[in-house]
This record gives sequence, structure tokens and C-alpha cells, in this order.
Amino acid sequence: MKQLLRKIAWKILGNDYYNFLKGQNKTYLHQAKNVTIGYKTYHNGAFVWQWHNNSALEIGKYCSIANDVNFILDSGHHMASDITTFPHFNHLVNKDLLIGDKTQYDFKKSIKTDESKTKIGNDVWIGMNAVILPNVTIGNGVTIMAGAVVTKDVPDYAIVGGIPGEIVKMKYDLDTILKMKQIEWWNWSPEKVEENVGDFYIPIQDFITKWL
Repeated sequence: MKQLLRKIAWKILGNDYYNFLKGQNKTYLHQAKNVTIGYKTYHNGAFVWQWHNNSALEIGKYCSIANDVNFILDSGHHMASDITTFPHFNHLVNKDLLIGDKTQYDFKKSIKTDESKTKIGNDVWIGMNAVILPNVTIGNGVTIMAGAVVTKDVPDYAIVGGIPGEIVKMKYDLDTILKMKQIEWWNWSPEKVEENVGDFYIPIQDFITKWL
């Protein structure tokens, strides 16, 4: 029965829609391959886009990731040619055509891609509809504002917004940032965090005085 319903659905939706879905390469963050997610980090419906097996994403502890955030981990096959960014081999009508001396399938497998790794630090808040591009490193304590497109590395405790993303301001002065980096509360044991959760709601200088 399931197969019959599936056939009927594809007949109604059409082959073009099927091909569209095949090209999506979009996966929910918690289901994506080559992704590590730190303790207590959560998301409300973020997506990972990846086309190459060597692209990876590492997310630290205690991160908050809003809905419709998109992590794009590599460039797909758009950079396979020096001449064009269009992935011709993915759109060949005649699947038996050779590309050089290779079949379309073998050519796709032979494409060499640089290792791509996107890294998100600890205690990072990424607002809804933000886009994180490949090979970006986002530091600890960062806030990415809603709708921002992050194209380059972000230092610890920065607030980033806009397209392309730029530093709007730093959360604290340099001395405070250095002290927070020394404390590294995200590396405390879960028990220590829970026992002292009230300290996260006191003035930051009082927090530093107590824990540094």
C-alpha cells in the first residue's frame, strides 16, 4: 500500500519535483553526517547542506541555534571547473556521455575537494535565518544576529549582523573577554554548572571575581 501511495504521489507531483528534491542535499542538523554537537547545544530546526564526504561541522557546548539557520559546509560541485561555476555533469541528459575519459559517475567521484571544516565555539547564539558559509570559525560567546550571512571567522564574544556579516560590537572590553576565556565555564562539569546556575544571572564582574 505504501509503495502504491508513493507512486500516486509522484505521479501527481511530477518528475520535476522529484529531481528538485534529489538536489536538495539538506538535512536537519542533528541528522547530518560529519557533524559533532557539544553538550546541551540545541536547535529549533536548523539545516546542514553538504555535497562532499570530507566537509564537516563541529559545534561546541551550550549553543542556542534558532529555526531555519543554514550551515553550508562546502561549495557543492560549482568549483569543479576553472571555466564555469555551472555543474554541467550533474545536468547531462545523455548519461552515457564521457567527460574526458571518464563516465559522468566516475568523473563526479574523481573530483578533488579541499577539506572543509566549519567550527562553532561554545556558548554561541545563532539567530533565525542566519547562514553560515564553509570553512568559517566562530569563537566562544558569539551572537549571530537573525538573517546574518557569516562569510569569515568571528572572534570570541563578538556580535555579528548583516550581509555579509560584520562585527556590530564586542560584548565586553578586552580585559573582561580575556578573563571569561580563562574561566571557560562551559568546561565545568554539568554538576558544577547546575549547582551554581544562579551565578549566571549576577553582574559579569561579580561572576569573574568569584570564579577567576
